[in-house]
Amino acid sequence: MTANFVESKRQEFINALVGVRPRERFKVVVVDVRSLKLLNRVLKLSEILEHDVARIEKIENNRKDDPSIEALYFLTPSKQSVDTLIADFGGASSAQPRGPGGQPGGRPNRPKYRAAHVFFTSELPDQLLARVKKSGITQHMKALKELCIEYDSHGNRIFLTRLINRPLYRLYSPLVTRGFNDELELISKKLVNVCGALKETPVVRYLLLDQETYGDTKARPLAFLFHTEMDRIREGMPKDADDKPQTELIIVDRSADPIAPILHEFTYEAMVYDLLEIEDGIKYTYTAKLGSGEEEVKTVQLDDNDSVWQEFRYKHISEAQEGIMKQFKELLGSNRAITDMQAGGKLNLNKMRDVITSMPQFKVQLTLLSAHITMMEKCMEQFKKRSLNDLAMLEQNLVMGTTPDDEKYFSGDIDIADMLINPDIEMRDKLRLLLVFFIANPSLTENERQKLASLAKFSHEARETIKNMGLVMRWSHALDLIKQVQERPSQTTKSKWGLSGMRSSNSHKPDEVKPYDLSRYTPAMKNVLEGSIEGYLSEDLFPYVVPPDKPSQARSVAGVGSLRSSGSARTTPTMAQGNERSESPATSMWSTIANTVGLQTSDTRASTGSQPTPAQRQIKSLRSGRPTWQKRESSPASTSVSSTSLTSSAAAATAVSSTRQTSRQQSQGRVILFVIGGITFSEIRAAEEISRKHGREVIIGSTHMIEPEDFLYEVSTLSFEVMGDNGRRIDIKPSLFAFGYGGPPEVDPLMLYDERSDVPKWRSKLSAKDEPPKDVRSAGSGSSE
Repeated sequence: MTANFVESKRQEFINALVGVRPRERFKVVVVDVRSLKLLNRVLKLSEILEHDVARIEKIENNRKDDPSIEALYFLTPSKQSVDTLIADFGGASSAQPRGPGGQPGGRPNRPKYRAAHVFFTSELPDQLLARVKKSGITQHMKALKELCIEYDSHGNRIFLTRLINRPLYRLYSPLVTRGFNDELELISKKLVNVCGALKETPVVRYLLLDQETYGDTKARPLAFLFHTEMDRIREGMPKDADDKPQTELIIVDRSADPIAPILHEFTYEAMVYDLLEIEDGIKYTYTAKLGSGEEEVKTVQLDDNDSVWQEFRYKHISEAQEGIMKQFKELLGSNRAITDMQAGGKLNLNKMRDVITSMPQFKVQLTLLSAHITMMEKCMEQFKKRSLNDLAMLEQNLVMGTTPDDEKYFSGDIDIADMLINPDIEMRDKLRLLLVFFIANPSLTENERQKLASLAKFSHEARETIKNMGLVMRWSHALDLIKQVQERPSQTTKSKWGLSGMRSSNSHKPDEVKPYDLSRYTPAMKNVLEGSIEGYLSEDLFPYVVPPDKPSQARSVAGVGSLRSSGSARTTPTMAQGNERSESPATSMWSTIANTVGLQTSDTRASTGSQPTPAQRQIKSLRSGRPTWQKRESSPASTSVSSTSLTSSAAAATAVSSTRQTSRQQSQGRVILFVIGGITFSEIRAAEEISRKHGREVIIGSTHMIEPEDFLYEVSTLSFEVMGDNGRRIDIKPSLFAFGYGGPPEVDPLMLYDERSDVPKWRSKLSAKDEPPKDVRSAGSGSSE
């Protein structure tokens, strides 16, 4: 069965509502404060009541006895809720005083309802289950079931194990110590819920890095925590058939690809969240012009009910633009009578009846399409205003080391210097460009990076971002790690500094669509997924927690070492020694940039072999290139980014992948990729492409979705303490304190639950200011080099 996380949580509740069918038809639903919130997130009140629900009652409130009706309980696995459940049916609870009738609180030994159907929102701890059995109320219980709903969804095959707030800070800040382990345990429990919803018991692989070289890895401790959690519930999972293919779960962290969160991405969804103001994560407000000339403020919700958003969100902006305009024209063409009437045309009675019948549906769809056309126009306005064509082309050239024509890229020094001193380029875009340059040139020192930041007149926050990126990955080894993750067994690295040696445009197979010029970079996670499916993923770099054929080793290897300091003693493959400036185009780039902006270099940077010749230096500058994201073989006539005539091979690609999918076996095992530290929209796109290409179900998850500006802001705060309004340091409590989930068994989750905090946090976009963040102060720690 194909995964659908959006529908899966709804279905868990609906199945419970449908499955409870009392003789008297109607039932009462009893919830606690936390389970009510979970229920309200996936079902409307009308949807609940239509399943023969007489009323909804809160278990914390005083409720009248109604022994004529059966009760369906949705409860948090909490001692508080369990004790109240026991009291509802006159059971014995050691936590409550005995009354004259021998029951808690002295209440007469009479059940509050005829019977109980109990559904817990997650696994019920053994001690609470024993408490229920010992109470003597099981005779009144017709069902007791544990649901798998403790996760969030971002799409049908995208899940999130969100933390309460500041996810990067909680996982990567050196100031978070004890709380780090708590956050990993919470994530592991939510991952188990995801596997429970999928009815899968996957084999687990994880990114294994040499800690001394690449820094602290988050993937290994989470992999072992997850395996231990799965062991506890494995026996309760449905037994897999002998011929069922094995599902594979691969756990990596953000250090495996620090480039993807920074690069500009041009799928529709990525541009919307990067360039527009989105409220509460789903609402876009705009001003629409009416036919009368008046203006009206409207809001569109980008959720599962928006069919246009669901169809085009993962497509490249040019393909989405073309598809939406096609639907718009088809809608007008198929409702000619309505458009004629609106234009003042006369209609006979039959046509008038047809117009009246179809008018509501027509207006809803027209409004929806008009909203998305407006959003695309606003995206394209920002694209032009912020010179993203030039910026993105430079980003791609830097990280790939080649131009769209597969020629070696030599003019980066000119283009970088030009962008940094250009007053029309926004600071946030300069920061992203410079971060890409730093990753592509690992030989630069921290001092040199800060000098370039000063040159660009970056704010305090931006300079802290550059410094703290060293807490997410190691500057000197980030590019080498990306190469290792993306390397195929038969590949040899052609370039020691760029990624073109790993995947040039010429490496595409004949039946594959070549990438857009501004989308040439392949996220490392795509190679991980493809390596898993095709069977070449390195077992040295991605070992199993327990190899599929040796399940007996599970207990002996789990839990080795401290969570925070877990590392690997494995000898990594020989690394590309990119630190030699004489072997990297960074030599000439640094010299030109430094000379252009008047910086003094600390050493002689003469190249000994890679200095471009005068002929090579005549390669035209980026600004004189064609301003387009079209594919390399596209004609100049289709290069206007704002035109709806942008075309590509999307239709052909869809046909090829569709044919390939129908011809493949649909019984192949799933591949689940989990990224600690956030996933990007480009990685979601990559997962969709791999799924279509191989006819395999690819599921991707993370702690949160990455929006570039939010990512850079969070990185800027990693070495700061969080301060309150009173000037005192605020202790960052683990997410379990607010979620009421994932804590130790001895702690009652409802006693910790903070209803006000248990909402997704969507921070507004940052403006480029010179002031440091007001809620933090430096702790005197910086990046690790």
